[in-house]
Amino acid sequence: MPASQALLAETPAPAAPETVVETRFGVYAFDDSNTLEFPFGLLGFAGRQRFGVGNLPQPELEAYKLMQSLQDPSLSFIITPLSPESGLIARADLEGACRSAGVAFDQATVFLMVTLRPAGEGIEMTANLRAPLIVDLERHLGRQIVLQNPDYPIRHSLGG
Repeated sequence: MPASQALLAETPAPAAPETVVETRFGVYAFDDSNTLEFPFGLLGFAGRQRFGVGNLPQPELEAYKLMQSLQDPSLSFIITPLSPESGLIARADLEGACRSAGVAFDQATVFLMVTLRPAGEGIEMTANLRAPLIVDLERHLGRQIVLQNPDYPIRHSLGG
């Protein structure tokens, strides 16, 4: 199984020591197989560098993942993988982001940060297209890159 599928699949029984975190979605156990390191941190969260990635408890949200800080239990994000073929971000911009992150384009997995906001009687889901996460799943390393193109919104609607 390719590394990109291994991290996004159901996590098998851990072989390495676990970090157990009580999250807003319940208790999660993370080990080396489902942990990412962001050496430069994330925008606004420079001191938070280690994150566990896990499935959300709602099966209808299988396209989204929990990215939980292993240093701050109160800090977590919802992320979703971005297919380079989606056209949401131009391939040239994704390739440039990969170069900036030090990850070969064909080895990179791109994630978008998702925000949930109350909207009327429901929830509005948006993704930040301006600052994707570029991740090398083989090395479990990632970097958030701010794209220079101002046309990418920070609140791209994911709703229907």
